[in-house]
Amino acid sequence: MRIHSSANARLAYTRQRQGEAVSSGLVADPQQRYLSQVRRFGRNARLYLLYSLLSGFGMGILRLFFNLYVLSLGHDTALLGLLVAMPPIVAATSALPLGLLGHRIGFRRALLLGGGLMVAAISGIAWSTSVAALVGFALCRGLARTLLEVCNAPFLAENSRAQERTHLFSVQFAARTLSGVFGFLLAGSLPLLFAQVLSVGAEDPLAYRGALMVGAGVFLFALIPLRKTRTQELDRHREPSPGLREAFHSPGLLLRLFAPQVIIGLGAGALVPFLNVFFKGRFGVSDTVLGAIFAGQSLMMGLATLAGPALAHRWGRIRTVVAAQLCSIPFLALLGYAPQFGPAVVGFLARASLMNLGTPLYAAFAMEQVDGKRRATASGLLQMSWQGTRALGAYASGWIQAGPGFPTLFPITIGCYLLASTLIYAFFLHGQRSAPATRSDPGDAPPTGS
Repeated sequence: MRIHSSANARLAYTRQRQGEAVSSGLVADPQQRYLSQVRRFGRNARLYLLYSLLSGFGMGILRLFFNLYVLSLGHDTALLGLLVAMPPIVAATSALPLGLLGHRIGFRRALLLGGGLMVAAISGIAWSTSVAALVGFALCRGLARTLLEVCNAPFLAENSRAQERTHLFSVQFAARTLSGVFGFLLAGSLPLLFAQVLSVGAEDPLAYRGALMVGAGVFLFALIPLRKTRTQELDRHREPSPGLREAFHSPGLLLRLFAPQVIIGLGAGALVPFLNVFFKGRFGVSDTVLGAIFAGQSLMMGLATLAGPALAHRWGRIRTVVAAQLCSIPFLALLGYAPQFGPAVVGFLARASLMNLGTPLYAAFAMEQVDGKRRATASGLLQMSWQGTRALGAYASGWIQAGPGFPTLFPITIGCYLLASTLIYAFFLHGQRSAPATRSDPGDAPPTGS
């Protein structure tokens, strides 16, 4: 009897330890550990993931056809470069004050405001033909996107605990990206559908206008789950926004966090927004094929992002970011210089997956380096550092495309990605041990000092 009681006690103790392991994220099985963290997501986080799915669907339509719509109106690539540069210019100049606005009025309310502006911007772009109108609504799009982006990370941070934060950031990024699969697949057939209905060509501005309006409608629908989120108690009793001196406390750390983003933004802005134009001009693909290619990109990016937390748990977030970015560079070269369509698509898909795998990991890392009342400032600076040079890159790209063309743009982007990865390594990993990552791995810790 005593032996039986002892066995039951040991069994109960074992089950208790297993439950503690699951709740603390120390489950041995990586799949169980991943799912245990996902199950921890609260109501606001789940609704926000639904919003991310739907809004990503709508934004996929806009990203695929904005450039093609502008060119179908008869405008040149120089104007296109300016229009693509407008949203990053807005981000560079307004990210910090909009982040402070989000802190003041609550990130939920700011996200709803940004979503309404985005619907208005997409609709306005779809019905614009003149240069002035296109520039105006491109600015509105930039304002909306900046407000949504600078409030995204703080909203996720305050609706999650430290144990599941990395997973929430990655799942949210993946949800937004994977929804683009359906957005791009649907978008690829939309111009042809509207062309048949309106009796115009598949590349006529009217066909692209109809596709863009579908995107606006989907984004409007996405605001419903966002509206159903609840205002956090800390939104009702939020501390006053920090002053500039307090916001820029530890300037050395801020510089190390955001300097690599400045360089990545320059390289990305020069090339990534124009890859649909690159495929059209280089290989002459149809809109349907283009939609399938970009859908495949979203699928690969989403899957890679979902794998991010597991890789970060093993090697540390920053090590994972650096390794993924460096591995993306050969595929970027393959995309730019492959003479055939197939290898170029392989390079396109692999580059996007690897380069974006670390995006939510780096964002979560940056948010944890500052306290709650400075997260809005940090998020704004993160957007400013990336979007400012992205605007410069996009504007310069329009003129380079009109001259030497894409063969000149690819080395610029490759050089920027290589330099940024080197800086991240030097700032956060150089001189640290290379043992496998644990919860206290230096690969997840900021450098000492300011």
